[in-house]
Amino acid sequence: MELAGVNPHLVDQVRPALITFIAFDKDKSIASSTTVGAVSSSDPKLPGNIVGTGFIFGASAEQGLGLVLTAKHVLEGVHTVQTPRQRHSPSTPSFFVPAKHTQPTLDPRRLKIIWMGADAAGLMNATWASYNNSTDIACCAIVPQEEDPHPFRPVNIPIDTGVPSVGEIVHLVSIDKMSATELLVPKDRSGIGQILRINRRVSIRRGTVTSVHPNGFGAYKWPCFTTTIPITGGMSGGFVYVPRDGEAVSACGIVCADIEPHITKTDQTVCGISVIGCAWPALALRLPERMPAPENAPTLSLLEMAQLGRIPMPIGGIDQFRLETLENGDYRLNYR
Repeated sequence: MELAGVNPHLVDQVRPALITFIAFDKDKSIASSTTVGAVSSSDPKLPGNIVGTGFIFGASAEQGLGLVLTAKHVLEGVHTVQTPRQRHSPSTPSFFVPAKHTQPTLDPRRLKIIWMGADAAGLMNATWASYNNSTDIACCAIVPQEEDPHPFRPVNIPIDTGVPSVGEIVHLVSIDKMSATELLVPKDRSGIGQILRINRRVSIRRGTVTSVHPNGFGAYKWPCFTTTIPITGGMSGGFVYVPRDGEAVSACGIVCADIEPHITKTDQTVCGISVIGCAWPALALRLPERMPAPENAPTLSLLEMAQLGRIPMPIGGIDQFRLETLENGDYRLNYR
């Protein structure tokens, strides 16, 4: 059930927390009326330039800084747009492929973040990205582009470390019906002079939890749950919350994939099956202690940042978690 049309106040409340990723190849090209394609964490290749959604969980309007959570495969989609012609064969074992050939560039000429408030909007730059191989969750830091400052009044959606139960009602919040049309081509590869028309809509969908998988299931090998809510292209990276009277909206899940037939997108009598990554493993991701930061700056996990009061305290608390370092260098949270 789509709720956005009958809940304009809720739409206005969550809109300043949502962002959209738009990526460019080396020629800064964009097809006319490009629309984002189908979403799947197992196939991150998305046509066009608009790649996916994210949401702000920690921000300082005074410093012009936002901390964003999204799905890791959204950043993989960014890399696919930026590098449409891969330098290696798809069959090449991953350990033979240099990391720089699989990671998206944060160069502001190749990646922009769209933020929209109630009466202001603008483009932002990503300054840092963090993710690991254990989950389909990623974190990045964003700032307004220096040459075109705009009112940045973000809203925080706190992380919820709880996990909903089977049968519980949840709401899924993301950006839907995204498209980009190039009105004026850039003067050169720097992108200067390019003008785009961006269309996007806040979507709030209601459904129920159908299963919970603390150890993952199938191809989705991270703590997750499934819902009856169908999702469409570009909605990955949005968030899921449990609506509770008198309580603030908080993210217990991050939208990862849809594994239902296409009919669920158009027929509301047919339930979808969306895969939602639990939000609490995001606390293992790391960001620099201070911004702006050089490439090898000291980092802290989001768990440590919450303990120090640098990000909003997650709903449900953090005392039950212990940070573990894995052999591959990734970090993981375990329950105490």
